[in-house]
Amino acid sequence: VCYICMDREGPDGGAGLMRGCACRGRSAGFAHVDCLTEMAKRNEWMTISGRRGRYSRWTYCATCLQIFSGSLEVELNRRRWRHHRDMARSEDKFQAVQDLASTLLRLEEFDVAERLYEEAAKAVQDMDDEDPVHLRAVLSCDIERAGNYNVMGRWREALEILSRIRARVEGCGYEEIRFIYSRNTSLALAEVGRMEEALRHAADAVELARNFYGQQSHQAISATCIQAQIIGRVGRVEEAKAMVGDALAASTRILGPDHRYTHAVQHTHRLVTAWTG
Repeated sequence: VCYICMDREGPDGGAGLMRGCACRGRSAGFAHVDCLTEMAKRNEWMTISGRRGRYSRWTYCATCLQIFSGSLEVELNRRRWRHHRDMARSEDKFQAVQDLASTLLRLEEFDVAERLYEEAAKAVQDMDDEDPVHLRAVLSCDIERAGNYNVMGRWREALEILSRIRARVEGCGYEEIRFIYSRNTSLALAEVGRMEEALRHAADAVELARNFYGQQSHQAISATCIQAQIIGRVGRVEEAKAMVGDALAASTRILGPDHRYTHAVQHTHRLVTAWTG
């Protein structure tokens, strides 16, 4: 049954039960998308324990406290964007559309993601320049667009954006922005052969993720895998293999073997293992 409404059938005969988190067992964590949506709307200003950000109820399970994944993540992000699209707060619109764009980017829906990033840029333009979140939004928009170029293999274009905003990122007080910047920069630098710089940014990303999100967070695990891939590409294969092995054990324990982040770590583990023969 749904852990929110305690019923099996969805509200008004709606969609059935779904689970897209790290809950285990035959019943834990199942809920109707409609119920999760209403709970997120009503409690949007309340954060989930241990999770930063007022939008955490759209992105994290209130039971296991881990991030949603799969079709449930996509549907909740679509609903969040529809919910905020016509609202007055530009910050809400910006964050909702950018998170949806990032989700679709992972699914390789590049054209749709690019259009949504353009919507995010419009939302930033509507913000008050004196608003303390304006700088964060501006930098986040540019960094995420660079991430889009990374996924599309347009690494030099990504680096052009990242180089342009470097000074503002380094001078800002937002650790999560500095983390995403270092992560995306390390990926682009590695692909154009600037390995020493890539290693430095990858190490920065791991440290920032551990300090801001936590040692065992999916952000820290993901950053460790990126760092390991770069380390392996410069010949330190055994070191890379040990790092990914630890990351895989942590992700499997925390998120479970079927979570999308664990699948990504499994892919990295197979890649690094193949390097060792």
